[in-house]
Amino acid sequence: MNRCHANGSEINIESYVQGSQYDYVQIYRADGAPSQGSTFVLLDQMLISTNYWYSDSYGGKYWYTSGDNDKITCFSHSCSVDEDVVSATVKLSAPVVTRCHSYNNKNVKLCWCCTPKAKGYQIYKYTGKKWKRIKTINKKSTLTYTDKKVKEGKTYKYKIRSYSVVSGKKIYSSFSSVRKVSLKRLTVRGDYKANSVYGPSLNSSQLMQVRRVVQSFKTNYIRKGMSEYDKALAVFLYLRSNCSYARCGLQYNNANNAWGALVYNEAQCSGFARAMKALCDGVGVKCKYVHANSKAVNPSHQWNEIRINGKWYIVDAQSGFFLAGSNTWKNMMGMRWNTKGPPKCSASDHKKFGFYGSIV
Repeated sequence: MNRCHANGSEINIESYVQGSQYDYVQIYRADGAPSQGSTFVLLDQMLISTNYWYSDSYGGKYWYTSGDNDKITCFSHSCSVDEDVVSATVKLSAPVVTRCHSYNNKNVKLCWCCTPKAKGYQIYKYTGKKWKRIKTINKKSTLTYTDKKVKEGKTYKYKIRSYSVVSGKKIYSSFSSVRKVSLKRLTVRGDYKANSVYGPSLNSSQLMQVRRVVQSFKTNYIRKGMSEYDKALAVFLYLRSNCSYARCGLQYNNANNAWGALVYNEAQCSGFARAMKALCDGVGVKCKYVHANSKAVNPSHQWNEIRINGKWYIVDAQSGFFLAGSNTWKNMMGMRWNTKGPPKCSASDHKKFGFYGSIV
């Protein structure tokens, strides 16, 4: 038997390994330390699996994630065959804010990822004097909130934390990273005129919305002293995290341009590439929009070339390629393009190149 407990407002856990074959694990809760005579109450149980158990030749370590009743998340260690009391804490993960934009200078929309085990979320706003809770959301599946109490010309900051209820008491996660939204005059540069590379069919209102997203991205993710590589990687990861593949087709919701990728958050390859161009232009990273030719495996595919420290590389946010060399792009993806237009790419991948994989 292995027990783990924590005092105060934290939950106490006991895990029990049944039988010599370690068939399953039972999770118990106690209000006080076992040494004080607390009674353990069965909370949950689960079969042992690789999601639960890790061991080495000296007894190893273990962690509990979720069981039949999906009650809690806790982590424990220093497990041994005999009884062993160790510290355990039930914790909630902080929400990850994925988007925080004002598309019209009249309201601010926040979006975040679901926190496992959360019952809901609390949203805080800072207006220059103090942080104030402006909304409590009591449904864990609600992952958006629109703040309508904003004024043009002002700057606002937001942060979010999740909460749950354990033994009748609320427990809270730490706060998310602070996100900042400025409703002042836009300063990011780019091609925001008619027939823009970001989307030739976009009207002035849609281009303004794209620009607002780019401005918000720059404000929240780009810091002084960041290298070209760091900026390009931030753009790539942001786009990969906030845009899904538009399976209905490029003709719906501007999936073939930057508005679809950055505002509607669905796009096909052309939308990913145009959004990558808009974001890179906004943060000062040289970027080109490239279209495949008839000799490519997929003649309609589109992507980007990005310059890092004087050399150009392939970036395809939809397919998941970051700073690939032309040899990789030709041999692995079967791509061909008019090399007389775009700059000549490095034949080999960037030395920090480390990942690729489609989101489709």
